[in-house]
Amino acid sequence: MSSSRRLQYADRVALQQADQAIRKDIFRALVEVITNCNDSYSRLEQAGWSVGGEIIIEVQRKHKNSVIRIFDHAEGMTDSRMDKVVGTYGEATSGIKEDKHVRGMWGRGLKDSIFGLGHGYVRSFKGGNFYSCSLLIKKGIPTFDLDEAEKATPKLREKYGISEGNGTVLEIIVSRDDVKVPQFDNFRNYLQRHFELRPIMSNPKRKIILKEIASDGKVRQEHVLSYKSPRGEKVLSERFKIAGYPAYVKLEVYRSGIQLSTRSEEGDYADGGLLVVSKATVISLTMLKYESDPYAAYFYGTMQCDYLHDLLKADEPVLTATRDGINWTHPFAKALKLAVEEKLEPLVQKERKHAMREEKNKLDKQLRQKIQRALHELNNIALNELSNHKEGRKVHLPDSGIAFFPERAFVQTGRTLSLLLRARMPGKTRAARTVKITSNSPEIIVLTPFVVLKPHKTDPSVGEARVRLEGRQVGGEGTVTATIGKMHTQAIVQVHSKKDVLPEPAARSKNTLFNDINFDDRTDSRQRVYFDRVNSNIIIATGAPSVQLYLDENNRLDTTIQGQVLLAELVAEAMCREIAREGVEKGRFLVLEGSEADAIQNHFIRLQNRYAHLIHEYIVTMEA
Repeated sequence: MSSSRRLQYADRVALQQADQAIRKDIFRALVEVITNCNDSYSRLEQAGWSVGGEIIIEVQRKHKNSVIRIFDHAEGMTDSRMDKVVGTYGEATSGIKEDKHVRGMWGRGLKDSIFGLGHGYVRSFKGGNFYSCSLLIKKGIPTFDLDEAEKATPKLREKYGISEGNGTVLEIIVSRDDVKVPQFDNFRNYLQRHFELRPIMSNPKRKIILKEIASDGKVRQEHVLSYKSPRGEKVLSERFKIAGYPAYVKLEVYRSGIQLSTRSEEGDYADGGLLVVSKATVISLTMLKYESDPYAAYFYGTMQCDYLHDLLKADEPVLTATRDGINWTHPFAKALKLAVEEKLEPLVQKERKHAMREEKNKLDKQLRQKIQRALHELNNIALNELSNHKEGRKVHLPDSGIAFFPERAFVQTGRTLSLLLRARMPGKTRAARTVKITSNSPEIIVLTPFVVLKPHKTDPSVGEARVRLEGRQVGGEGTVTATIGKMHTQAIVQVHSKKDVLPEPAARSKNTLFNDINFDDRTDSRQRVYFDRVNSNIIIATGAPSVQLYLDENNRLDTTIQGQVLLAELVAEAMCREIAREGVEKGRFLVLEGSEADAIQNHFIRLQNRYAHLIHEYIVTMEA
């Protein structure tokens, strides 16, 4: 069957509707398309089929008429299905009316996505046949053209990239001049972080591949997209009823140790906030009345309410017409909002009180002076142990002959970071040398697993290379190691959330290993003290049971002799362990190959015996 007709839009203007829904935003359009592919896989899974779950997105950027193609190997569509799904508007074609766990709610996302960006084509293989249709603007009129069905020949399958079985290819021509296609790295970062796509990006049954296509049609680069929620601790998990409605909400809230980006800062790509979920469908991202509250910026999680799905089935206006999320003026939405805010209030208040207490501690001049004296002594000890007091020739390198610059760094989730690696080039030939780069964390991805050292422009005895990394999970931290022969060095990288300029790790000169001593009542209490290698700070966990015994009524550790003794012991422990680790891993201390762990422990004990009493002299006073 074939046909061509003016697209019926239920008395609405097609392009105006597309603009309202898509807003010239390529990501809003792709959310609709990718979730359509996911819905198709979901329907197959609910019917008992085993699916591969692969969705491929190809981006070919051009000065004009950029092309985006989305491939799946799901249900496929016949011409009659295309006529209903692509050629009509306003029908619930995705399965929501039949209680299927899919996202599509109005049957208009595909049309809006195409017309919001330009025009496009839908090609599909199903049951041995090939079907195709188009959505074009002809003389200013949105038009649906449905072609005659054809036999699915090998030539057609090769042309459209569906080698076997069923599947669909959507091709969008970005022909509107006011729609911008971002650079590939930005495209990748934003697409995988969009809140509506997070369940798909984190679903192990799906594989989302983004490809950059060059002008000659070849793949320039490709990446598997993914999203992981920030690292955090569950602080609330409760199921409760919404008064006056046959509705329950399951609320799960986590606290990140790192402040998260909020909707007011990053909109649909914020890491903080609650995902509103109804029957596995993400509807909104919100922190309700705490949207711009800095004390709420540590929290993220989900609020699951399947009653929203029931309201949608009944055509209740519980969502905004332009798919911006919950319509908070709806009576049920108002009740839901108040109930959840009541549960969040104690968490935010606790965070606010902690911040006020922390600020009060910062203002204590006596404690600050004591800590500054102790830090001065700590760094003198570190300098004495770790330095041979020799300067490099032209470019400074440690005794190990290899180093990252900087040794500590932050990277925003989904973004890339470049570290400078330098190493001594042995011999007179100064031949290029290849260095292996690894990461001990799945959240710190090495994009350049091998780099080639090139001679430094002012000192050919030193080679240098750029190492590129990507951060995957907020709060993730990893050690990146560069190895060449028997030489190796490490850098510590931590993943942050904020879009704005990330805080630089505190500068570490050759003479400074320890920047500060901090007290934290929220850190993991199973470890009383640890060294924050990214910020070069010693952290005392005041929530640890053996530390709490010596806190005063203001949660201070330094106001009694017993508390000062414990504080000195904890600081000495952290100092000695970090100097031992730094000395062994950076080649300052001699160690037999393969016995690094034993060497660190032996040097830790040696350092404690040699220096612990000096730390006590600076911290323990009779003024308590």
